[in-house]
Amino acid sequence: MSRILRRLVLCSLFLLTATPVFAQEVKDMEDRATDLLTMAPAAAPAKWESFAETDWLRRSSIEEGGGNVTMGQVRAGVSRKQDLSSRFELTTGMHYSARLIDAPASAHLPESLHAVALELGGEYRTSDKLALGARVSPGLAGDFKAITGDDVRVPVALHARYRPDQQWTLIGGVAYTGMNRSFPVLPILGALYVPTPQWAFGLGFPRTGIMYRPSRGTELYLAAEFSGGEYRLHDPSVGANLISYHEERLAAGAEISLSKRVKLGLSVGEAFGRKFRFFDGDRPDLHVARAPFARLGLKFYL
Repeated sequence: MSRILRRLVLCSLFLLTATPVFAQEVKDMEDRATDLLTMAPAAAPAKWESFAETDWLRRSSIEEGGGNVTMGQVRAGVSRKQDLSSRFELTTGMHYSARLIDAPASAHLPESLHAVALELGGEYRTSDKLALGARVSPGLAGDFKAITGDDVRVPVALHARYRPDQQWTLIGGVAYTGMNRSFPVLPILGALYVPTPQWAFGLGFPRTGIMYRPSRGTELYLAAEFSGGEYRLHDPSVGANLISYHEERLAAGAEISLSKRVKLGLSVGEAFGRKFRFFDGDRPDLHVARAPFARLGLKFYL
């Protein structure tokens, strides 16, 4: 078993056996606001939702030379929703993610990149058709070899959700990602069309796709996704003070209800457009060849 797989297994075992307070999927703030591909509500009414997820990308070449790189990611977190009134819902939570990188020393890449954040958000329903929401997620993002004020990130998102009828939902807004050099501001755009209880079509950024529900406890989907992050570095051997990684993905997957309070997620696909960018240093960016990936996750509703 390669080093990256061993690290993924160890991190995943920790996340899956930790208390519910530390066991839920991390979602980028804009992804949370535009997750248009969830057709069904939670498996059971729940105030607490937790998630643990891991994915693995097959070894692929660095296009500028320097050997091959294998990558993986683990994500976890918890959130709580509370109705403060008939129209206002408050969300609080915490999430953590780690990108694991196995590359030769000649590539001068960090072994891991981490992000941890608290979350505070709310949505106010002005009417049965319109809701306005805001979210702030202060946290840290870096290699965690040291932690300074430069590691601090404070993403903020504002969105409006409009549902003119039972079939259409429209969402729009803007997200400040907390990243200083790459994509500091991203749009929140989306439209969800649900013509029947079995089918849903989502068009949006950063996620677009189609979902089909063959039975009450199973959802199948095809999706295109954009993801990435920016991290502060404290290792002089990397040759930069700031690094970002971004990729696009095409994925096919399923979410299966194992019980009223547990849901299993599985997906496979291909990642492309993969790129490491370096800032505040004297070194070129690195492009990584496309690679297949697999993802496994569990959701818990408490």
